[in-house]
Amino acid sequence: MTPKSVQPGRTPLPRGLAAPARRTLAHSGVETLEQLVRLGQRRVTELPGMSPKTLAQLQDALDEHGLEFPAS
Repeated sequence: MTPKSVQPGRTPLPRGLAAPARRTLAHSGVETLEQLVRLGQRRVTELPGMSPKTLAQLQDALDEHGLEFPAS
């Protein structure tokens, strides 16, 4: 079984994200789930390359690690 996080606050993005989504997130400075949360759900959904499948993968990863976007 793999650990959920290498270091607290440094939870990597899930494997299997489409390359365009991964590039867009990297360009936005997002390399961890914690950074994704700080970016905010609305902003993430507006990024290019964020398909419904990618958004579902990201949400599943957040749920798995007990993270969530702040309430709008």
